[in-house]
Amino acid sequence: MKPFKQWNAKDVIEFAKGVDKKIWMKLAGITIGVLFFLIVIVIPAWIERPLLRRHIQSMEAQIRQVNALSQKKTLWEVNEKIYSAMIQGVEERLFTTEEIEMLLGKASKLAAESRVDVLASKPVNDKTVYALPYNTKYQSNGYSFTLLGSFHDIGMLASRIETNGRLLRIQSIHMATSEKTPGKEIVELQLAAISESSQPVVVTGKPHGKK
Repeated sequence: MKPFKQWNAKDVIEFAKGVDKKIWMKLAGITIGVLFFLIVIVIPAWIERPLLRRHIQSMEAQIRQVNALSQKKTLWEVNEKIYSAMIQGVEERLFTTEEIEMLLGKASKLAAESRVDVLASKPVNDKTVYALPYNTKYQSNGYSFTLLGSFHDIGMLASRIETNGRLLRIQSIHMATSEKTPGKEIVELQLAAISESSQPVVVTGKPHGKK
């Protein structure tokens, strides 16, 4: 017999014809067994299982992300309720158009209750401009007062203004001793009343709180 390395196609065919059928059946069975082993065990172990593992890891990461977002959602909902209540509280304290029109009279009443005389009062141009987007929603209405009263009574009036239920705030206050009325002070007082904007605001100044 020729060495295996010297075999040609004809030699292979002659060898195959001489092989017993039982041997071919055994070879076929072995081949089927090997293929079954590859399909059922090897391929899933080397290919499908790593893919499945990565898919499971991806799903676990998504579940952790969903749980984290769920916890944040609870915090967001709590914050939303707090901020909504704060915004509602501020909006309820805004002056209405009717209240703005009567503010000089109301301020004079507060002064009278504090035993402070109003020597002069007038609306003034308030150049306060709020930052976006509040500059088109709210406006500041300025008022100037010249008052006469004792230091204690002026302090009482300032307290009444600052604790007022509406958004009425002291912008500036200047005091000087009255030469004509001993024991009393002449006060130049600037007030600001916050209300909803009655018309679009043209931004010409600097935003409130910025220098």
